[in-house]
Amino acid sequence: MSPDGLATAEGDLERTPFAHLFVYAVEHRLTGALILVDPTGAEHTLRIVRGNPVKIRPGDGYARFGEILLEEGVITAEILADALATRGLLGDVLLLSGCVDAATIDWLAQVQFVRRMVRLFELPPETKYRYFDGLDALAEWGGDPAKVDPLALLWAGLREHGERSTRLQRTLERIGAVPLRLHPAIEPGRFGFRDGELAVIDALESSTPTLAALLRSGVAPEPTVRKIVYALAITRYLDFGTGVPVGAELSSSVPPASAASLSLGRVQLRATVHRVGAAAPDPAGDGERAPVLVRGRRRDRPSSEPSPVSTVAGASPLSGGSLSAAVAAELASAAGLDVSRAAGEPSDTDRDREPWGSLAPTDEGTAGGPPRPEDP
Repeated sequence: MSPDGLATAEGDLERTPFAHLFVYAVEHRLTGALILVDPTGAEHTLRIVRGNPVKIRPGDGYARFGEILLEEGVITAEILADALATRGLLGDVLLLSGCVDAATIDWLAQVQFVRRMVRLFELPPETKYRYFDGLDALAEWGGDPAKVDPLALLWAGLREHGERSTRLQRTLERIGAVPLRLHPAIEPGRFGFRDGELAVIDALESSTPTLAALLRSGVAPEPTVRKIVYALAITRYLDFGTGVPVGAELSSSVPPASAASLSLGRVQLRATVHRVGAAAPDPAGDGERAPVLVRGRRRDRPSSEPSPVSTVAGASPLSGGSLSAAVAAELASAAGLDVSRAAGEPSDTDRDREPWGSLAPTDEGTAGGPPRPEDP
């Protein structure tokens, strides 16, 4: 159910792709709830704490826990049917019956969380979003919050669905002739790059090629190169002379890449940064994941989750500034170009004024009034 009250910001994924919303939230360490409504009417709720996605509830039951158990061959269809027939919480039933151990439940909870996050990058451009700063949606829903490096989640989503971003092509066109230089703060392990993808990083570390030269080198398939360069550009891990890379200050708290890296289907993340119980809760008997009884977690126990209060000091980042405009300005500056004039179009700064909306209502105060600012 959608929260009542005025959203801090709203818009659609045509103007602001999910990847840009994600990066903005991480950079400004937002705490609140992002609600996305896709063209089918399904409402997907994402809880963010200090810039980190920690819980997600899809509106259409995507990636149910029972389905993942079957897919991974952990249990049989007969065991699942029997467990669901009890009308109890699926995870608890399976644990108490001895069918699945706690470590497996925790591991598959991570698989579920990552799959649900990656799926948000696939939502169509017509999807509407609303952000509510400070809203503690899902705080008491499900188990403990997930703790996965946001850079790894970002790359996992772009690896699978980067072509869905309406800004990928425009971003790459802006930097087409600019020598690409990696920022010294980059830690490839945080992104979860795989072997073939690391070859692109190696090529960027050994020289400063243009995008065209990098594509011609054949170091990796063209779609992979384009997505990696896009991911590095919007997070400022491509060094264009200004700005601190997104999330760079968090590196000391994130475990380094190691042989313990685990593959979650088609994405790769470190299991060591996950907190137990991050998967969605399982309404009785529907095949969802349940909080684990053996850990004795109670609903009335004070939550260990950070308080849902914006942690950004000073003025709210929602009151001005634009991620897309800032990225565009940095890229244009690095290239020594006035991109908006060269393209003969309004600048991003003008188009994206007052990103993430404003709390001020329209003069008319009705749905028919002027559109709200939308774009971070």
